Amino acid sequence: MTILAGIAAAGALAAVGAAPAAAADGVLNVDGTDYADPSGCHPLTGGPYRVANHTDETVFILSRRDCTGEVVGVLLPGETGRGPAAGAVFAP
Repeated sequence: MTILAGIAAAGALAAVGAAPAAAADGVLNVDGTDYADPSGCHPLTGGPYRVANHTDETVFILSRRDCTGEVVGVLLPGETGRGPAAGAVFAP
């Protein structure tokens, strides 16, 4: 992720935190587990991860399991991401 993309993602995530709670429509697959109409924080195993975003919202991969820390990935609707390690996935 470029520095500019990271800054944009962090800004978008901060804006999401101020928005009223509403689940994304669709399914978020986190390490083989499906979450229908997800919202909030979904911890990862801490090892290599795979996230498939079949929702209508952008989701964020974060460095810590409590959905804090650095944004290490951003998945637009329809995208799938894999990585060596991360803490959690946040769905608005």
